[in-house]
Amino acid sequence: MPSMVLLVLHDLKDFNAVMTAWREAGAPAITILDSVGSRELEEQAKRDDLPLMPTVRDLLQSDDALRKSIFTIIEDAMVDPIVEVTERVMGDLAQAQKGILVVLPVTRVVGYRT
Repeated sequence: MPSMVLLVLHDLKDFNAVMTAWREAGAPAITILDSVGSRELEEQAKRDDLPLMPTVRDLLQSDDALRKSIFTIIEDAMVDPIVEVTERVMGDLAQAQKGILVVLPVTRVVGYRT
């Protein structure tokens, strides 16, 4: 059964190294999304340079609000190597402001090509 590995990077300095490590570990494809957490939105809403009725776009325009979320769908045998290279690049993910990695079972995939 395939799994999805999802990594939300808080520290973007590791982004390129993680991408390279995942490719070298065998991730067949990696999807990259710009993302923002609810805490960042709450902090951005306190800014005094925003319009009276800010849109989500206004809130996201600050460079420090954006994060990257990356994910890949891989066979179960590849999960541990992907997690290991991620930790090798990023260090201890339990540290504040590093990021979070989640592995989810994928029960159905349409369009997945190995």
